[in-house]
Amino acid sequence: MVETKKPTVSVKTVEKNGFHKKIPVKSYVIVLTEIGGTRVKAIRLDEQASMDQAKKTAVADSPGWRFKGLFPLMDRDFEEGERI
Repeated sequence: MVETKKPTVSVKTVEKNGFHKKIPVKSYVIVLTEIGGTRVKAIRLDEQASMDQAKKTAVADSPGWRFKGLFPLMDRDFEEGERI
């Protein structure tokens, strides 16, 4: 299976009051910890208008999990090159 690359920054058109407006959207990775457990998970959220929106989306979509951290993603994060 060939995976297509998702851009980490793009533009989204939204309609408000009959007007179309283009807004920049970005991708983030959210780190969550399990409430009452020991698990940790990271999720990717694309097309988020802000860091605050990304955090709210992650918390709303993950009941039983506590927000731990949020990091912006960039296209260079997925490029070949330096490794740790």
